[in-house]
Amino acid sequence: MRICVTIKPLIINLLLLIGLGFYSENSFCQERMLSGNIQDALTKEPIGFASVYLKKGGAGKITDSSGSFKFNFENTQNDTLVISYIGYKNVYIPLDSFRISEPLFINLERSSKNDEVVVKLKINKGLFLWKKIMSKKKYFDRSKKQNYGYEAYNKIEIDIKNLNVQKAKKNFLLKPFGFVFDNIDSTSEDAPFLPAYLVESVSDFAYQKNPKKTYEKIKAYNLKGLDNESFSKFLGVMNQNINIFDNYVIVLGKDFISPFNDNADFYYNFSVADTQMIDNKKTFHFIFKPKRAGENVFEGEAWVRAGSFVVTKISLFLNKDANINFISRIGIVQEFSKINDTTFFLGRDKFFADFNAFGKKSLTLIGRKTTTYKNIVINNDSISATLKGQNIQELVESNSNAKIQSDSTWNLLRHDSLSNNEKQIFLTVDKLLEMPKFQKLQRTLRFIGTGYRNLGVFEIGPWFNWISNNNWEGYRFRFDLGTNTKLFKNIYLHGYVAYGTLDKKFKGKAEAYWIANREPNRLILHATISEDIDNGISEIGQVSQDNVFSLAIRKPNVKQKFIKLNHKTFDINKDWGKGFSTGLYVTHRTFEPLKYLPNKITYNTGEPANFSSFEVSLKLRFAYLEQFLNWDYFRYSLGSDYPISEITLTKGIPGVLNAKNNYTKLNASIGDVIKINPLGSLDIKIYGGLINGTLPFAFLENHLGNDIYYYNNSSLNLMNRFEYLSDRYAGVNLEHRMGSGIFRFIPITRKLKWRQFWNIKTVWGSLSDENNQLNNEGKFFKTLNNRYYSEIGTGIDNIFKVFRIDAVWNITPDIVSSPFIPSASKFGIFGSFKLQF
Repeated sequence: MRICVTIKPLIINLLLLIGLGFYSENSFCQERMLSGNIQDALTKEPIGFASVYLKKGGAGKITDSSGSFKFNFENTQNDTLVISYIGYKNVYIPLDSFRISEPLFINLERSSKNDEVVVKLKINKGLFLWKKIMSKKKYFDRSKKQNYGYEAYNKIEIDIKNLNVQKAKKNFLLKPFGFVFDNIDSTSEDAPFLPAYLVESVSDFAYQKNPKKTYEKIKAYNLKGLDNESFSKFLGVMNQNINIFDNYVIVLGKDFISPFNDNADFYYNFSVADTQMIDNKKTFHFIFKPKRAGENVFEGEAWVRAGSFVVTKISLFLNKDANINFISRIGIVQEFSKINDTTFFLGRDKFFADFNAFGKKSLTLIGRKTTTYKNIVINNDSISATLKGQNIQELVESNSNAKIQSDSTWNLLRHDSLSNNEKQIFLTVDKLLEMPKFQKLQRTLRFIGTGYRNLGVFEIGPWFNWISNNNWEGYRFRFDLGTNTKLFKNIYLHGYVAYGTLDKKFKGKAEAYWIANREPNRLILHATISEDIDNGISEIGQVSQDNVFSLAIRKPNVKQKFIKLNHKTFDINKDWGKGFSTGLYVTHRTFEPLKYLPNKITYNTGEPANFSSFEVSLKLRFAYLEQFLNWDYFRYSLGSDYPISEITLTKGIPGVLNAKNNYTKLNASIGDVIKINPLGSLDIKIYGGLINGTLPFAFLENHLGNDIYYYNNSSLNLMNRFEYLSDRYAGVNLEHRMGSGIFRFIPITRKLKWRQFWNIKTVWGSLSDENNQLNNEGKFFKTLNNRYYSEIGTGIDNIFKVFRIDAVWNITPDIVSSPFIPSASKFGIFGSFKLQF
């Protein structure tokens, strides 16, 4: 009995242990499932056919074409999930730190190192595949088709990354807008980001090869906070479309060598990573990488169908050594859809860029552009019919109600619905625009950046002309006042008053613009009256004499010459279409030399020269397909891909308003920027003119000189203002911008992204005996005497991404009219700055 009692508990305990053993074995050996999705960290494109496996357990799988994976495993204790894909950094995830039951969303970063094993084969499969693609390039290149058309939906999103939210919330400027930070997305990126702005448009696009024509109609656009119709024309696809089969792909104004350039095998290494079955078709995974550092090329991959060798998808990424500013990442993804049995056409493209001024970890703007295409038509008579009446090569138009679209209309227009982030952007922007404090912040930033500020119906500025200094006026104070569109939509009134503490005199200007017609052919009438010191020609991007910044950069030992100008003019400027425009000017001018210039000039007869003129001028201008950005009253040229030419004829009429000078002037110029890829670009300007009449120096050609150390592209920088006179002249300005040039071969300069250039400026001139005798009795001026004045220069551009240093040599033999006139400088160092990509 006692034995039975003893044995019974043992049996029970043994059975319990066996049961627990089975339970334990079932718990640790039961299969569990791991699933997730893998995407590119920049483009958010799914990464298909990536390897996903357990480092110790060995279980794993290849992701499908949508980047998804799912597999079963038995044990994950102390194991690590490894994700690897060619061209990307491996990702290692300790599974103990994750809840296995939840799907994983994994971002892969592009690898900056070429640490892959290179296997040399007798046949380079990548090069062989590239040659096959190139043999059919003309069939794939959409620009080679007779015509095509589609509807495009374009969406541009701006996000902010690396934002210190807690610090931003405490900032006294941003504190009132703290609700914005509630929109931060901490799941879509490795680092949290703030969706900030969104623009979208829908347009119809048509293209014809011969004769070449393109047309785009902006049917609708959604642009919050910027009421500028001209800006909407840049939201379509005509100005943003990328064709991977072009020899060069333009990204942010820079030319990058395409992997399908006719000579791409000189710049790229090609390989075939593997072969997959996609849509039941054998498809090659085609890889391309730069051969050399420092060249503007891409790295990336493409999926290429076997047999037809058509590219079904391509991803392009900015090479880390590419010479481009303020950009840490660029990605371009294009997918091609099957239109019929033999034709593929662009179905979707995405562009991504990270903009940062002070490095990857600084405040970063993420730009994302997504375009989808539908209703694609190829080689169709309807396209020819649409373009038949168009008499210009490129035309972009906007519907009159393009901006006035309801939310319900946009839901119908969009090719895809908005994400939650995108919907929140519109709600946030609407709320911000209604806030008085945000409106005040906008006004303050505009005032600092542009110099102008609106006060009711008036505008003041620019602030950088409020104070300056010179030897004639002493400290010069100036105040400008103009109107804005709250007073008149098509009339702009402007004037200023200036006062010098040394000459103790007031100066001023008053002018009026009337925009009689804006579209399609602009017509402007303008009248002005002014009395002020002539501060020289001031061009966009240059520093004038009447500027607070010119105080610190004036050349020493160069006498600043002063002349007073009383100026009245009335002009009419008219666009005629197709790039033609005319300007008619009626002008009365009276000059009064003040300092270091002759104020008394007499003819042989003893009669004093007259410094007054009344003249009529006609200017003809041709700038084919020139693009403009229009603001309230003025427009700013964005240039043209074609030469821009001007010719002006001027007749001086004596006997009107005390003017006695009788003369005829003719001057002309032509300029162009010529791309000579891969060697950069040539910026060239050719100009010339003649003046028929015996005139005081103020009405002759005073060759453009430069009295300050800020480099001027249009001037002869070692020449001073009012130094040389001519009445016959011709000149050439040529600059070759070479990109990285020789700097790409030096590791430190390649890292600094310096850029190389050289230039030459030369002018020929002559002065008639009559004009020489009239103006040069006091030996104030030099003449070229039928000879050339030439300067050559070179230097370093893109120093710290904004500065440029020019070393300039005067290679002209001394041309001196008198021993009283000093010889021209032979060498000088100049500086300038410009924000550029």
